[in-house]
Amino acid sequence: MKKNSVTPGLSLVIGAVIAAGSIVQDNYVGAVFAVVFCTIVSLVLHVRSKHPQGR
Repeated sequence: MKKNSVTPGLSLVIGAVIAAGSIVQDNYVGAVFAVVFCTIVSLVLHVRSKHPQGR
């Protein structure tokens, strides 16, 4: 993995922060959406980091 690449865990941290802010505002649907969306992004980044495209 490159030094300057975004790690898959960063998107999970961002999702947790957004979810925490949504829960404080009683927006539970937004919290679930943030967690699910950031988990999907994390999985995509993880797969892309394991299989480089030869660039």
